[in-house]
Amino acid sequence: MKRFSVSEFHALFRWRERVARRKLLSPQSGRGKRTTIALLLALSSFSALAHEVRHAIEPANAVSVRLTFADGQPFAFEAFEVYAAGSDKPLAVGRTDAQGRAVFLPPETGEMRLRAFAADGHGVDLKFDPPRGGTTAAAPAAEDRPAKLMFGAGLLLALFGLIQLFVRRKKPL
Repeated sequence: MKRFSVSEFHALFRWRERVARRKLLSPQSGRGKRTTIALLLALSSFSALAHEVRHAIEPANAVSVRLTFADGQPFAFEAFEVYAAGSDKPLAVGRTDAQGRAVFLPPETGEMRLRAFAADGHGVDLKFDPPRGGTTAAAPAAEDRPAKLMFGAGLLLALFGLIQLFVRRKKPL
């Protein structure tokens, strides 16, 4: 590569300035600029169309399943999958919302299967017939957790009481 002296470099730089000035001041340069600008604007509008997302709002009877943890907290922002009866291919996949609702459009007929699961291992796998035609289906009666705990504790106490009765029973002399 050739090394330029300072005077040669300044001469080359001045020559490039003169050429650029002539192109800018020529009568055809204005038309070329306008054509280039128009072409760039036209091409940029096509890229805007490529990023457009269209939408349609349609009335539909969606099914909403509300999921909660045992303490009543919503099963929020967790993954769910919806399957038609007997199918391994999910009809809908998504995440529950902040209130723990999984919302999806059911097929026309048949039983549904909803699988919802969290990273920590909590989850549910339930089968149900979705309501059709704008009707609402009542959820199964909520389990009475305190009553179950009391029943379990009472059962354990009774079992230990019986064990103690037979173990400590005095043998006749």
